[in-house]
Amino acid sequence: MPKIDHATPCRRFLHPGEMLWEARGYQVYPNLPFLPAHLYAPRKRATPRGKGLLGALGAVLDRATQPSGGATQPSGAAPAPSRPAGGRLLDNRLLDNRLTRVAGTVAENLNEAQENIEDALDDATERLLYGKPMEGSWTSMAGRFLVQVTNAGGSPRHQALTDRRLFVLTDRATGWREREPELEVAAQVQLSNIAELRPRPRTTFPRGRFDLVFVDGSWLALCCSLQEDMRAMVMAFHGH
Repeated sequence: MPKIDHATPCRRFLHPGEMLWEARGYQVYPNLPFLPAHLYAPRKRATPRGKGLLGALGAVLDRATQPSGGATQPSGAAPAPSRPAGGRLLDNRLLDNRLTRVAGTVAENLNEAQENIEDALDDATERLLYGKPMEGSWTSMAGRFLVQVTNAGGSPRHQALTDRRLFVLTDRATGWREREPELEVAAQVQLSNIAELRPRPRTTFPRGRFDLVFVDGSWLALCCSLQEDMRAMVMAFHGH
C-alpha cells in the first residue's frame, strides 16, 4: 500500500520563509469531550436552493415536514366535527389516583438509575482504553484549540509541525460524492505556546496518541494513524 503524502498538502499553507519539519496524518482521538452548546459556532446560512430536480425534491420535503394543520375547508363548509369528549383513552380518575402516580415515579427513578449505572460503566471502560484525553477548562489553551478544531467542521486530515507552529488541516469536501479535497487550517498554535509533545505509554489505545502540552499547563490528546507517525512528530519537535 503506497504511503500517503501529507507533506505536499501542508506545504501549501506555509507562510513565507516558514520551514516544514514534519507532516503526518491526523486522526481524531476517540473520547475527546464534547463541546458545550454555547461554544459551537453558528451554522453558516445555506445557499439558496437551486432549480431542477434537487430544488423540486427540496420543496417536496419542506412541505412534508411542515406541521399538519388539517385540510383547508372550502368556503361556507361546516367545520369538521371535534372529537367527542367520551373518546378518552384513560379515565381521569385513574390518572389522578395517588398509587398510580407513585408507581410511575418509582419506575421513572429506576430507569434513571439504570441509565446512570450504564453511563458510569461506559465512562470507566473508555478511561481504561483511552486514558484521560484532556486537561484544562474550555478557556485554557487546550480547550480553545479543541473548540477551533471542532468548529472548523469537515474531516481533519493532516497535521504539520514547522519552525513556527503546529497546525491541523481539515477537509471540507465531505459527503457521499467523491471530489477534490477542500483543505483549510482548522487550528494552529505557535511553538512558543507549546511546552512539549508528549508520547503516551504503550498501554494507551490507539498507539498513535501523543499529548499536545501547552505552556499554561493544559494539554490535549492528538493522534496519528500509526505509532511511527506519532514518533516522527515528537522527534521533530524535540530534535530542533
